[in-house]
Amino acid sequence: MAAVIMETAAWAEAQFGSCALGDRRRNKRMVTFAMQVAARPDGSTPEQTESWADCKAAYRLFDGDDVSFAEIVAPHCR
Repeated sequence: MAAVIMETAAWAEAQFGSCALGDRRRNKRMVTFAMQVAARPDGSTPEQTESWADCKAAYRLFDGDDVSFAEIVAPHCR
């Protein structure tokens, strides 16, 4: 089996770029967070994000009523 290696940014965009999170800024934040998590998969959220602002933005993204698990995984279920 041949392995396909993607650039982290391309992978994150392919996986999460089409999420319907209600606002393009939320989609952009989701892709950014996915890139950061992919770079440090074994870290905690503060360790994975590049700054406190990124960490806080991720917490706010997932805490919002407009973003749900179902909306995040929907592109994977099509």
